[in-house]
Amino acid sequence: MDDVESRLRDVLGDPGRTVPPGDLADRVHRGVAVRRRRRRALALAAAACAVALAVAVPVAWRQVGGQGTTVANSVNGFGDLVDIPGSVAFAGETSDGGDFFPEAVGEDGSVLGRAGKGLWETGPEGAGPLRPLNAVSGAAPAIGPGVRVWPGTNFVAPLYCRDQNGTTTVMENMVGTPLWVSGGTIVGSDTTLRPWTAKGCAKGAAVPGASGEAVAFSYPDLFVVDPFKADGLRQVDVESGALVAERPLPEGVNVRTGADRWQLWLGAANRDTFAWVVDGVLRTADRADWRVTEGPRVPPAEEMDWSGRVQLADGRSLNTYPHLSGRLTAGDRLIVYTAGKIPGGWRSLVYDPRSGQSFEFQGVAYAAGDWLLWNDGASYRLARVR
Repeated sequence: MDDVESRLRDVLGDPGRTVPPGDLADRVHRGVAVRRRRRRALALAAAACAVALAVAVPVAWRQVGGQGTTVANSVNGFGDLVDIPGSVAFAGETSDGGDFFPEAVGEDGSVLGRAGKGLWETGPEGAGPLRPLNAVSGAAPAIGPGVRVWPGTNFVAPLYCRDQNGTTTVMENMVGTPLWVSGGTIVGSDTTLRPWTAKGCAKGAAVPGASGEAVAFSYPDLFVVDPFKADGLRQVDVESGALVAERPLPEGVNVRTGADRWQLWLGAANRDTFAWVVDGVLRTADRADWRVTEGPRVPPAEEMDWSGRVQLADGRSLNTYPHLSGRLTAGDRLIVYTAGKIPGGWRSLVYDPRSGQSFEFQGVAYAAGDWLLWNDGASYRLARVR
């Protein structure tokens, strides 16, 4: 991702409410230089890791049957969770020679990602080769049945949406990541941390009755957080705007005061479970009774920081907060955490709340619906969850 452009978009995305820092230009140049150094370091680390694996583990893959299907030794046991023989593999390289990096999986098994800034997709159900959208994105996109949505690359970036007919719509200035797509509905938070929603590629609108930052979405339930309140976790129905439940902040998440460092954590949800990662631990809550289970520790993620000052919708003014270079996604069964850290590259953890099993391995992974995507050597593999 081009984090410099992504952060500038967040800082400048709403000129009416945001006051850009006076030394913005200098920080842009410094940020670009830092990102370039980090990318070079990451490439060297990845190369070193590959050499080390080649020397230490001459046979790093095993055959599991089904048209030459392979899976990393480090994730033995996946066969209990996913249909490996029936899985689909697709290349990590686009037809024009670019390095493809998947960033989103839809509930229908569609996959969307970028090579450089160019968007590419495959599916649904992983069907067909990678194909270009002939569009560019400045931050992570999102995808669902008949919907692809992505932020532009300009400093004041609009949000673009393409429907199943191939029509691209500009959804005004409703930027801000992450984005979620579930049940044909798009959800995100704007630059003043107000949640918004849109049906398909129709014009978006603020979620009625909701205030705070969107942290998880499983249609029709949106979870928003006001970190300044002890009972700051709210579940809202995006269709009616009705407040379904109000709960304390998730275990391990602290109430924030103006002087506190902003605590970094990630959330995700499916119809049965609310999941979150904070301070290196994955926890889940059963949505029926909110019984909390402490899961495994997760790989560390790099903190991405970009200082600035924003004016929130309720009048408060505060520094923009850093975020983790990571994602937490929830399918119908599996919870998946994937994190980037330099050096070392991406690492992921796949967790099954039903059995308590977890699998940690090198590379990225995402869950959505009854699908799981993960790195399989130099390519990627998409499989149905059992």
